[in-house]
Amino acid sequence: MEIEEKRKLQRLYAARAKIAWLVIEDRVYAPIFEALEQDIAELEVANDPIERARLIARSQRAKA
Repeated sequence: MEIEEKRKLQRLYAARAKIAWLVIEDRVYAPIFEALEQDIAELEVANDPIERARLIARSQRAKA
């Protein structure tokens, strides 16, 4: 994982933690929280070779 990606992931984790508190207070922030969760998941998968391999295997199985 590149330094830039690590920093982005750290910023996303921090933002998610802050928004989590806001969601508890008011559900209006839930879409922002969900978007952050999705961004984090995409970055984590992109940097995990095993997860990438699983995605490829699933897509191939779906085509068969």
